[in-house]
Formats: sequence, C-alpha cells, structure tokens
Amino acid sequence: MRKILLLMALVASMSWAGFFIESNETKTEAPREIPTFFYGGSVDAGYYLRSVDVGINLAGEFRIAKHHSLALSATGLFVGGVYQAGLDYRFFFGGSMMEFSMDDFVRLSVSGVFVENFKEMDVSPMISVGYGRDFVPMAKANFMVRLEISLGYMIGDGIVDDDEGEFINRETNLLAHFNLGVMFF
Repeated sequence: MRKILLLMALVASMSWAGFFIESNETKTEAPREIPTFFYGGSVDAGYYLRSVDVGINLAGEFRIAKHHSLALSATGLFVGGVYQAGLDYRFFFGGSMMEFSMDDFVRLSVSGVFVENFKEMDVSPMISVGYGRDFVPMAKANFMVRLEISLGYMIGDGIVDDDEGEFINRETNLLAHFNLGVMFF
C-alpha cells in the first residue's frame, strides 16, 4: 500500500512540476496590417451663407504608404444644390489605426464644385484643408469610423443666395464641412 501511495504522490508531483515553470504572460497577437483599400460613405453637414445644409459623401481611398493615402470622393449637399467631386490626399500622423485603434490625419483636397445659382449650374474649382480621426470601434472589426472637419475655398464663382424675398444677395466662396462616416476594408 505504501508503494501505491508513493507512486501516486510521484505521479501527482510530476503533473504539477510544470505549473511553476510556465510563464503566466499572455501571448499577444501581432497587430493586423493596414488595408490598402477603403470604401464607404458619410453624412455631411455643410455650413455656408449662414445656414447648414445636409448631404452625403461617398469615397474610395487607397493607402499608398503607412502615413499617406489618396482618395476619390463625391459630396452632395441637397438643399442648396451644391455638389462636389475631387481628389483627396491624407497624411496620417497621430497613432496607428491597427495597433492603437485610432489614427489622426490632415487632408488636402482639390475638387470641382457644381452649384445651382439662379437655375443655372456653375462649376468652380475648390481647395480645402481638413483635420480628422479614424478609429476602429472593435478589435476585429473590418470597418472604421471617420470624423472630419474641413474648410474649403472656391476659386472663381461662389455660391449665391437666390432668395427672392431679400433685397441683398449674399455670396460666399467659403464652405465648412463636418463628416461622420463609416469606411469598410
């Protein structure tokens, strides 16, 4: 009987021997690679002529390097009849989207703006700058949320208020935008 108890104690001690040797550190996975292509849309609030106009923005973005991307985008502000299509460049500088789940960026954009002024369609080039943040809400998500604010200047003809009840026509070349959107990858 002693031999059986000794044998059971020896087997039990061998099974517990590795418990104290093993490390308690959790193994972390390497961060995912940054996708090269994003596509999606956003709700866009534009401010011009002392009023807010709501529309949508659709974009396709190509990440050309870790900190640089190019995008084609189209925006439509429906109440005032302002439509915009252009090329966006983004420089990412604050974080790493796949490692820290967020990344800040600065955007430079060149676009064409189509405006309905007095029932005619005017086309003007526009240059805009913006600041924004991309963040991934969940670790394994295949989408990101984008918040962005920008200011644009139309070169040439601006937006004219064609309200017939006013004696003074207002005109502006400045547009401010706020975007809240989702980009898929």
